[in-house]
Amino acid sequence: MKIMSSVLLFVLGASLTMGDSAFGQQSTQISPLQTTLNQSAQTSKFTFVVFHRDNGDATRSLYQQAKDETISRSNIAVLTSVRVDDPAEKQLVEKFGVARAPMPMTVVVAPNGAVTGLFARTMTQEQAAAAIVPPTMMCCMKELQEQKLVFVCLTRTDKVDVPAAVNAIGQMPQFKDRITLVGMKLDDPAEARFYQQMQLDSKQVNGPYAVLIAPPGALIGHYNSQSTADQIAAALHKAGKCCDDANCKHNQPTQASGSRPVLR
Repeated sequence: MKIMSSVLLFVLGASLTMGDSAFGQQSTQISPLQTTLNQSAQTSKFTFVVFHRDNGDATRSLYQQAKDETISRSNIAVLTSVRVDDPAEKQLVEKFGVARAPMPMTVVVAPNGAVTGLFARTMTQEQAAAAIVPPTMMCCMKELQEQKLVFVCLTRTDKVDVPAAVNAIGQMPQFKDRITLVGMKLDDPAEARFYQQMQLDSKQVNGPYAVLIAPPGALIGHYNSQSTADQIAAALHKAGKCCDDANCKHNQPTQASGSRPVLR
């Protein structure tokens, strides 16, 4: 069961290698694109980057599409362009994995460094709008792109209660270094789109409650105070998300009779 749209799934599944500082460069010289991304991070704006190899008709067309979309969202979006063969941008071109991608291409980068859109040759209004993601979704996408298992812990107050099963699975050797917890307040209008994609019914949230999402954007299940770590582990095994080993030989956890992951 997928939680992200097809566009976002494509982005999350792209061969991008993100570090703790997604766009940090090893050299002391800061490239023009890096400067723009740094400014966007400081001003909480999404950066639409048009990568290209020439200034032909296709590049001009895509740039105009991106320009139209960013002008209409100037309070939250900025536009820049980069030649993929520019030596000054080599590290970022490699980091984004676009060196051999079909050109021109627009990559949308969130303020926190998450890639939220990846559009080759053309970009529609709907795609541009989808790339401007809600705050918690943006945070989750960043973690998913770093191959983390993300538990979105729901709360009605400023205090985040974590289900005991989530804390317990965090102690299991095969999971303990791969789990990220993200707090999210219920009934926040800014997060409405993310609520829908998580198939969340806030009326069912009574006490500790978490939604588990695995790379590249798969909804694994919903878990509450009655759930167990074995249930979560079993769901991850079943979804093939327990580890990065294609020939995984982890033992399947023993489940209590009649229990199963709460998939919705």
